Amino acid sequence: MPNSMPFNDEPVEQLIPKLLSKDGKSLDLRLKYIGDKGLKIVAETEALRGLEVLNLERNDISPEGFRALAESKVITRLVELHLERNGLGDEGTRILAESSNFSNLKYLNLWKNKVGPEGAGALAQSLYLAQLVTLDLAQNNIGDAGAKALSESLTLSDLKYLDVFGNGIGPEGQALLKNAEGLVKVQDMILT
Repeated sequence: MPNSMPFNDEPVEQLIPKLLSKDGKSLDLRLKYIGDKGLKIVAETEALRGLEVLNLERNDISPEGFRALAESKVITRLVELHLERNGLGDEGTRILAESSNFSNLKYLNLWKNKVGPEGAGALAQSLYLAQLVTLDLAQNNIGDAGAKALSESLTLSDLKYLDVFGNGIGPEGQALLKNAEGLVKVQDMILT
């Protein structure tokens, strides 16, 4: 049954073979509005065993749907994950941070996902996200508490790019991030 959302007149089962790169390493589903049900299908699709790059920007994904990806037995090699403009919130971010499926991630984009201080804390404490080089948390709600959690992270020590623009972080939170011992490799930090 086709999804009735805008820009997507094909079911996800047809989109996957159409949008999967020839080498099977990249799948771009941005703006396809596959939703939680579609993501569950993606998470179980055997043809995606070699997937390294997954773009799920603006797909109406909630924590419930994201759990399918976090628990997938198929998609376990992601290096780059785009989740911009979904609704993961703190719960979905915690699910991400606690999943070994994401232990190879170097790039994570959570722009505009309703992530708050708890979600930032989960990312900061995650043992599975230690390889992250790029973390985009712009346009969320982490505030000073989330900035403090990130600044105290011992596992995000490989970060080179951190974007926390538009998170309501005040001067105190910004100072914590700028002076964080665990974030010394960050070359580009976007705060305001």
